Amino acid sequence: MQIVSLSDHDLHMRFPSTLENVDQASLLAQDFLREHLPNTDFFLVLLSLREALTNAVIHGNRKEALKAVDCHISLSADRLDIVVSDQGAGFPWRSRKWELPPPSSVSGRGLEIMRNSFDRIAFNQCGNQVTLQKRLNTSGVNTMLQIQHEGSKIVARVTENMVGSRIDGLRDALNDLINGGHTDVTIDLQGVDMVDSLGMGLLVATHNSLKAKQGRLSVVNVHPEIYNVLTTMRLDKHFTITRAT
Repeated sequence: MQIVSLSDHDLHMRFPSTLENVDQASLLAQDFLREHLPNTDFFLVLLSLREALTNAVIHGNRKEALKAVDCHISLSADRLDIVVSDQGAGFPWRSRKWELPPPSSVSGRGLEIMRNSFDRIAFNQCGNQVTLQKRLNTSGVNTMLQIQHEGSKIVARVTENMVGSRIDGLRDALNDLINGGHTDVTIDLQGVDMVDSLGMGLLVATHNSLKAKQGRLSVVNVHPEIYNVLTTMRLDKHFTITRAT
């Protein structure tokens, strides 16, 4: 295991292609990231990193210990970047079907774990390097809006009340999704007990932005009291609203 460079916000590792080295690299990354990531992100980031390293060892370098895996982790004020590369022939990522494998499958889940945990996943041209990017928001929006990919659809689960003090940050997060090319968005309000007029305005604005891109908005798991207000305001005439069961 070689630490190529190490600073407060940058870790670059290189190691021979063995699964034992994946364990060691994951431990080094865990120590590096611990004080920079919120607890809500920590587990999924480390899990995704391990999946990327394992893929590089097994599928990229075919466990050939003479071939190396490079891992570069960098942090800025608002973003985490992880780049993992191997010395293999590459991965045919253009033909990848981005969906979960059947429950009976013994493999194929690693990429979905990465895609569900990071805001962006990209490959180089030949497919032997993967870049994972995640926004880091110190204002706490990450804990308010949890993003999950379900095929081509994005589910944005809101975990706090949609009231005035939270709207600006939530608006930025939703705009990032839409500007990133996601046009089929479901907002899950299961954890929301209050939506004020500013929250309703945000739902309408999100619908309008998606409609302009030929997309659609659905709002699901809405508590009965909130559902009654939203339908009284006739918001169901603009987008689908489903009451919690």
